[in-house]
Amino acid sequence: MLVCTTWRTRAVSPEQAGRMMNTWGKLEAKMAEDSSIERLCWYINADDSGGFTVVKAVDVEAATAFQLETSVALGEFLEFDSRIVLDMDTAMPAILAGMEHVNS
Repeated sequence: MLVCTTWRTRAVSPEQAGRMMNTWGKLEAKMAEDSSIERLCWYINADDSGGFTVVKAVDVEAATAFQLETSVALGEFLEFDSRIVLDMDTAMPAILAGMEHVNS
């Protein structure tokens, strides 16, 4: 299962920014030890307004638990939006089946 999470930065004070980075470091350390989730990519907007990550999770429970823990820990500093995404190899059969419904 792939989960794409976008985030937007909230206005934070220098003290809050320090706490955010400390908290983020703890989450990163935990993620490195957790074999049920793996970050595939991580991009930050050039204007520092936000960014996105794609995480591969072994199951729904692992994905939702990681997303909830991250949102609770960093919600004071960042606004999150997470969605399940598909790679094109996985999506194409469903797209073609959907098009059959439209065209029949």
